Amino acid sequence: MKSNTTSSSTHISSPDTAVSSPPQEWLLEYIMPTNTNKKEWSLQRVLLTTIAIILYVSAVVYVGISVLSDRGILSLSPEVETCDIQESNNSCSAASEDTNTQQEQQQRHRGRVIDGKNVKASDLAKAYHEIKTEYANLAIHSSGSHNWQILSQHADGSTVSLLEHPTDVSCPYVRMSSIMPGTIQEVWNFLDLSNWDTSMPKMDPFYEGLEIHGEYKHRGIHMKLARKTIKRLVTFGKRDFTFVSVSDHPRGDGAWVSGTVSVVTDEIPRMNGYVRAYQDSIAFYESLENNSKDTNQPQMELTIVFRIDLNDTREGGDGGFVPMWAYVKTVGTTGMASVQNMKRQLELIASARDRESISNDDNSREASCDNSWLARIRNGSTQKC
Repeated sequence: MKSNTTSSSTHISSPDTAVSSPPQEWLLEYIMPTNTNKKEWSLQRVLLTTIAIILYVSAVVYVGISVLSDRGILSLSPEVETCDIQESNNSCSAASEDTNTQQEQQQRHRGRVIDGKNVKASDLAKAYHEIKTEYANLAIHSSGSHNWQILSQHADGSTVSLLEHPTDVSCPYVRMSSIMPGTIQEVWNFLDLSNWDTSMPKMDPFYEGLEIHGEYKHRGIHMKLARKTIKRLVTFGKRDFTFVSVSDHPRGDGAWVSGTVSVVTDEIPRMNGYVRAYQDSIAFYESLENNSKDTNQPQMELTIVFRIDLNDTREGGDGGFVPMWAYVKTVGTTGMASVQNMKRQLELIASARDRESISNDDNSREASCDNSWLARIRNGSTQKC
């Protein structure tokens, strides 16, 4: 009996009986099993190791989420996901609104999206009206809350000013205002898309070309869907702008309005070799009662408000990498140069118009003068030909 008990206590036949055996021997058997148990223990070690890794990763993820929640970066509160979609305004909880606002501020979406390839006039008009009221308020009805910073000022009264966007510092509002020679119609025609190939190179040395992709009309406004391309910006690539150009009917106070609104549409996809850029602008044309004191020529006041982004921040874009801080630093100088170039071109147009008018008067006078002196006397004219 004694020998049987001793034999039973020293025999290791399975892990269950190993509990009563010395721990060193069981550990040695786990690490270096006998040939008969190698296959079985290899499978168990793999299983145990996998479970250990899963538990470790789960613990790390849980700790990480807890830390982010404590710092306010990530919220696990169910209030964030609650939203009463039955309400007409789709109002969500306050926590959800704050989260959405932060996301909108972090993501800058350029261009109004026009769904589908069949662009509708109503869609283009909607994109225009979305910015018209906002820009009109900034351009003309500036209040104390609009802290425009004058970047450049000319002796003729022309100014270029900057206003920071409340949520997008890299893409501010810019306002150019100047007294232009000529009537509203003449300045309007100068800036019309049909004349860009001759007028734009005088104002913008980087202008390359323009393509009209369609014309539309909607409730009194005339629109053109177009693409503008500009040359390489020093070391940066060429840019293309897709926009709707709008010719609006006069406002109630008599001012004329035109604008360009960046749109994103499948009808005008990105162009190979160009970086997509975005610009929204609204121009206001107002007549002046008093003509120029020096020349007695008509004058008008032109105010343009715009925002521009030279980088493609939309999904699928190439970036562009133009440092917008450099644009902000130089827009005062470049904007004023554009204004003065435009004034010179309008003055040349006015001079040519005056010369043509004088020439037409002379031709009319010669045509009305009868070469026969007897006919002149008979008609009661003493004019010499």
